[in-house]
Amino acid sequence: MAFSSTAKRAAVVAASTLALALGMTGTSHALARDGVDPNASGCSSDAFTARQAHILDRDGRTYIGVVELRYSPSCRTTWVRVQGDQPYLHGKVQRTQDYAQQECGSVDYSASLGQYYCFSPMLNDAGYTSYAFGYEVRNGVVSNEAITTIY
Repeated sequence: MAFSSTAKRAAVVAASTLALALGMTGTSHALARDGVDPNASGCSSDAFTARQAHILDRDGRTYIGVVELRYSPSCRTTWVRVQGDQPYLHGKVQRTQDYAQQECGSVDYSASLGQYYCFSPMLNDAGYTSYAFGYEVRNGVVSNEAITTIY
């Protein structure tokens, strides 16, 4: 069965358009989001907690917070979110391949949650793996650390 030159051209245009569209949502799109706020960008709208770990007090039994590795499928990015009853909690997300990282900004209080929280800007996760690290900082001393598994 022979195809007309018009059908061949249409197939080439369709394939090119598909390749361009797929390329726009891939790694280059995610790379552009390194350091961007997940809420302001809209990436948090489809995000889920990919991994989490409990932050315990020095006694190893008292829960003081949770560190979460957040992931957005549409943006293909990760970031850290830390929540707990201490205003001293902090966190960072790190990419395992090149050690790029982003840290929480200021710690805020949510009256609706009754907890303190912070979150970091995003890291590209397209083709990479990441983990989150949560900890407490008092008087410049880091303690009570928790780390998620890699996602």
